Amino acid sequence: MADEFNTNDKNSIFGDSTMITFRAFRFGFREILLGLVAAFLLVLCLLFAGLFGHSAVELKEAEVGRSRAENVCKNSMCLKTSGHLMELLNVSVSPCDNFHAFACGGYKVKNPVDRYSFGPDMLTQMAQVNEDRLMTILSAPSKKYTPWSAEKKLKDFYRSCTDDFTREQLKAKPLLDKIISKLGGWTVLNSSWNPSTWNLTAALMVVQTDFWVDAFYATRVTWDSFGSRGRIISIFPGGTGRYMRWSDYTSTSTTSVKLQGDYKKFMTTVAKLIARDAHVSDSRVTDRIGTFVGDAYEVESKIARFASNTRFSRDAFSHSQKVTLDQLKQSFPEIDWTMQLSYMFNEAHVTGSTKVVEPYPTYISNLTAMIRNLDSDQAVKNRKLNNYLMWRVLEVYVMDLSWEYMHANRQVYVDKYGPVNFLGLGTQKYCFMLAKHYFDIALSSLYVYTNFEKKNKDKVTDITDTVKTAIEEMLTSNTWMDQGTKDYAIAKIKGSSYKIGYPEFMEDESKVDAMYAKLEINPKDFFSNLLACNQQHRREWNRRLLLGEDRKEWIFNAWYTHMAVFWYWDEVIAPAGILQFPMYTYDMPHYYTFGAIGSLFGQFIHHLIDDRGRRWDKGGVLMKAKNGWWSDQTSKNFDKAAQCVANIYNNVTQGPYFSHNGNDVTVDVDGDKYAGKAMTITTGIRLAYNAYKAWQKTHGTDPYPPGLKYTPEQLFFIAHAQVFCYNRNPMWDYVLIAFFRGSSVNEETRVNIPLQELPEFSQAFGCQASDNMVPDNRCTYY
Repeated sequence: MADEFNTNDKNSIFGDSTMITFRAFRFGFREILLGLVAAFLLVLCLLFAGLFGHSAVELKEAEVGRSRAENVCKNSMCLKTSGHLMELLNVSVSPCDNFHAFACGGYKVKNPVDRYSFGPDMLTQMAQVNEDRLMTILSAPSKKYTPWSAEKKLKDFYRSCTDDFTREQLKAKPLLDKIISKLGGWTVLNSSWNPSTWNLTAALMVVQTDFWVDAFYATRVTWDSFGSRGRIISIFPGGTGRYMRWSDYTSTSTTSVKLQGDYKKFMTTVAKLIARDAHVSDSRVTDRIGTFVGDAYEVESKIARFASNTRFSRDAFSHSQKVTLDQLKQSFPEIDWTMQLSYMFNEAHVTGSTKVVEPYPTYISNLTAMIRNLDSDQAVKNRKLNNYLMWRVLEVYVMDLSWEYMHANRQVYVDKYGPVNFLGLGTQKYCFMLAKHYFDIALSSLYVYTNFEKKNKDKVTDITDTVKTAIEEMLTSNTWMDQGTKDYAIAKIKGSSYKIGYPEFMEDESKVDAMYAKLEINPKDFFSNLLACNQQHRREWNRRLLLGEDRKEWIFNAWYTHMAVFWYWDEVIAPAGILQFPMYTYDMPHYYTFGAIGSLFGQFIHHLIDDRGRRWDKGGVLMKAKNGWWSDQTSKNFDKAAQCVANIYNNVTQGPYFSHNGNDVTVDVDGDKYAGKAMTITTGIRLAYNAYKAWQKTHGTDPYPPGLKYTPEQLFFIAHAQVFCYNRNPMWDYVLIAFFRGSSVNEETRVNIPLQELPEFSQAFGCQASDNMVPDNRCTYY
């Protein structure tokens, strides 16, 4: 338009410069007439120029509107995304006033919450959708019928577990045949039980290894965090009731005293049911049951008392603190540690010279002292130890028997927690839980095969690669890191592992089958299947201990809806379960996927190099230096920026959640504790936004969703916020936030405060300085 105007300047209208002296001429009629015509033509030209310019603006705006109308998405996933986005909005709220309420106000209308339930949120609902998909997989007939098929073993196990009819027929028979007889008998069932022939070492080996139950202590295979890059056996406190905290055994509070009584009632009920099913009805059985309950509870109480006073040692994994099994056996002979653990780890070549870790150093000495001093009479001591070990096994397996035993377990659950909400009716949900536990890899493989498109895994690199590029550019230009720290951070980002979707071997069913090759499943014998699955876990622990570190291993199942950074292995994990609608599918618009899943990728990739990630080097080794691989100057600069962020959050009050005695109950944020995480969240959003703008510059703008008059930039921020839509019972919301004592925030705070810190957000929505979403001051660190 400007160029067009310049072609009609005064020189071109009036001719050359000699015409400027027109006042020297005498004006006759002809000159006057010609002047009037010229003036008329001038007015027409000027009018035409104005009209043409105005029309050009209208034509340009019309062209933009027509372009957007022609670029409306038509594929089903884009339309689905558009509908999802629209139904969660509350357009009566200004995005510049409360963005979370604007983006998620419709969610609360669509997902009401009653006073007794916790309340839904987006990620929990995604998890439930995945759980439903897994249940569908388990309920479907097996497509493989060969005896070595992992799918067949999984589904045979599940069906044997849900066979309520057989369970009711058997009652306690599986316990009597497969458990109690192998523990050297039980005084409750045998009045002539001889304590002098009972052996603690033999019984403990059976309990810990054959039945896979923690008693006296809990053995685990853990990562050796002090540089060896291998795995090691760790011995933790353990062996008390699953419904009892350590403090519950010793507290004299009304709640704890009631729970103690409920727990003993549970023990008594189970013992009576077993005695009935074993056809034991002599006159002294009630007395023996009372003795059993007293003995088991006494041992557990003693364990709880000294366990609660045991402190974790941060140096437990250092070379100087590790001990051999023979050294343990010599120092604490009440338990033959070498025999116990060489039996459990029979395939990992564990011997007396094998070193182990005691994360709670005083626990074993207190444990063995308790066993030694339990009773001066050896017969009484053996009886007490036998009753304790028997109860440890009974409590673990009571849910795997007939309905009366399951009901006893549910009763103590309700006694403790109140609401009747225990894995649904019947055995279906319980068996579902067991199937996920014992067949996690087989179920992950089937989940991927039936519910996940490989394109989701392949195409998500559009996001991850551009986010990584964005963080490298951001690191290069930031001012609070010195050059050496920047170079190290960029090298760490490039060298880290990004596990997306699922491990490749899950696409090969023969490899999955091979992982369950030694596991035998009988579709008509659930209890034997359970014991067999425990031995499958034993083989897996042996494999891990023998092979040491395997960085190809995944610590998340494929259906999980979590994303995480694992500093020890320098990796970011995003399983298939989270790469699904409404977070991500390969055919969703990029302004949505970059906003939703991209901002999470930005956050967790940044975690690799943030104030927590600095503690692990490029190889994943925990560094001893206070600042890790950050320079001292970088740490000082970060502290200044973190204090700025802390000051912002220290002024944030969450709630009110409810009123108590006429006063509103709120929770203040502890900015000093939360600042580091807050900075990473804000940075994650900015990284994703920069990555999206870079992608958009190369690929163009995705088609617009029909019916929405928002720009791609606005849709990006809406998509981010809608990841954190929720509607929670105010009481539960308060408990959840108050539990972390100000070091955590609710979803509204998590969305609004970081967006306030981003000028990109204010620019996208045209927010003014007086709006709530525009703070007086922003913190600058990138």
